[in-house]
Amino acid sequence: MRKHKLWMLLLTVCLLLTVTGALWLTAPWDSGVKPDILFEGADQIYEVDGQTIRVTEAEQTVHRGRLLLRGWRLWGGNSCVMGSLYTEKRTFRRQAIWQSETAQKELTIRWFDGTQWQTEPLREGRFKGGTAYFLSGEGYSALCYVPQIWSLLENGARKLLPDNLGWLQAKETESGWHLAVYAPAMPDSCAADFTYIEGPDELINWNKEGQADLWSNYCNAGTGRWCYDGYYFVSPDSYLPEGENVYYKNAASYMIKSFLYQRSTPVARVLAVCMMDTTLRNQNEIGYWPTNSLSTWLRDDYGIGAGFYDTRFNTDFIELLIYAQDYYPSSIYRDAMERYCEFYKWFAQTYHKETASGGWLIPDYWHKEMTSIPHTSLNHQLAECLRLYEMADRLGQSELRELADKLLLAVEDTGEGWIRPDHNLHYSVTQDGVFGGNDYPYLTYNDLFGLQSYLVRRFGQSNNMLETLMAHKKIWMDANGITEYRKS
Repeated sequence: MRKHKLWMLLLTVCLLLTVTGALWLTAPWDSGVKPDILFEGADQIYEVDGQTIRVTEAEQTVHRGRLLLRGWRLWGGNSCVMGSLYTEKRTFRRQAIWQSETAQKELTIRWFDGTQWQTEPLREGRFKGGTAYFLSGEGYSALCYVPQIWSLLENGARKLLPDNLGWLQAKETESGWHLAVYAPAMPDSCAADFTYIEGPDELINWNKEGQADLWSNYCNAGTGRWCYDGYYFVSPDSYLPEGENVYYKNAASYMIKSFLYQRSTPVARVLAVCMMDTTLRNQNEIGYWPTNSLSTWLRDDYGIGAGFYDTRFNTDFIELLIYAQDYYPSSIYRDAMERYCEFYKWFAQTYHKETASGGWLIPDYWHKEMTSIPHTSLNHQLAECLRLYEMADRLGQSELRELADKLLLAVEDTGEGWIRPDHNLHYSVTQDGVFGGNDYPYLTYNDLFGLQSYLVRRFGQSNNMLETLMAHKKIWMDANGITEYRKS
C-alpha cells in the first residue's frame, strides 16, 4: 500500500513538472523589450523636404539573443521602428519585441489574406497569418509588418522560414489598447525582422478609389521583402547561396520606388524616407552598393567574387535617389549621390573600352579581384548614360555631362552592330568587340526610350542612332507580341 502511494506521488510530481515545463516553454518573454531606450539619444538629425528627421538606434540583450532597433521620429507626430531579433541559441518561447500603447478605444484592423481584405473592429487576441496589419481610428493609425523569420546564410543571404511567422497581439486596457509585436520560438542563427509605423492621423485613406487593390501589393510578401537592413529578393539559380526560399539583398531596392511615387499617402511617405535611410547605410566605403551573393557565371567568366559591383542595380537605385532628391530634398541624398559619382568616375576612367570616335563602353560589373574585364550590355550602357546626365543636372558637374556624352558616343560608334538579322538587338559586346547574347523582351527598348526622351527634353533634339535601334527593336517586339514596352 505504501509502495502504491509512493508511485502515485512520483507520478503526480512528474505531471506537475511536465505541465510547469510546458508553461515555461510557451510563456511570453515580455520583459525583454524596453521601447523607451530607443528614443533616449539622437544618433542622427537631418532634414527631408524641410522637415526634421530624428534617427536613433539601440541594441538590447534579450532571451538567448540580441534585439536591434532603429527608430525615426518624423513630421506630424509619426514614428517608424524597424527591428531585428537575432537568436544566438534556439529559443523555446515567444517574445514580445516591440510594444505600443494608444488611448483610442475604437480601432479597426485590416489585413490582406492573399485573396481579399479582411476588416473588423479591433479585439483582444493574437492576429496571426498575415504579413501586414493596418490599424485605424480617430487619433491613431498604424502599420505593422509582422516579424518574418529568416535563417542567416553566407554571403549576406537569408532563407525564409515561411511556417514560422510572428504576429500582432492586442490587449484592451482601462485607457485604450496595448499592442505588442511578437516573435515565435526560433532556431539559432535566425533573425525576426519587423516594421511598425504609427501616427495620430490617418496613414491611408481607405475610401480613396484603388487604395485597397494597390496596397494588397505592399504587404511585404512575395518575391521581394523588406528586412531590417534592406530589400531582399529571391535568389536566382546562378547566385550562391541559392535554393527554395533563399533571398539576397538587392542593391536596387525596387520596393522603395512604389512608396516614393505615392507622395500623397502619409504611410508611403514614411516608408519611403525610412527605407531610403536604411538603404543609404548599405553604401560601402568606396561609394557603391554591393551585391553580396556570389554569381557563379561571373566567377567562372571573369573571376568576380562575392560583393561585386553591378552597374544596373546601382544605376536603378540612383534613379530612386534622384527622384528622392527632387521630391524629398535632403543633404543625405545629395551626399550619397556625390559619393557614388566619385566612384563611378574612377571606375569608368579605369576600365572603359574606347570606341572609334572616342566613346567609352563601360563594363557591366567590377570586383577588385576580377581576372578579366566583363562585357558591356546595351541596357546597362543606356541606363548609366541617362543617370549621368540627370546627376549632372542636379549636382552641377560638367564632368558628369562630359562622361555621359562619351557613353552616348560609344553607342553611336557601335551603332548597327547591335542589330540582329531578325531586328532584335544583341544583349552585349565583349572587350574584343564580339556582339551576342539574348536581349530582354522590352527592357532595352525602355532604356532607349528614356534616354531619347531626355535628349529631346534637355537639348531639343533626338539622337538618330537611338531612333534606329528603337525602330528595329519595335519591329521585333511587334512580330513577337511584346506589348509591355514604354509608350510615354
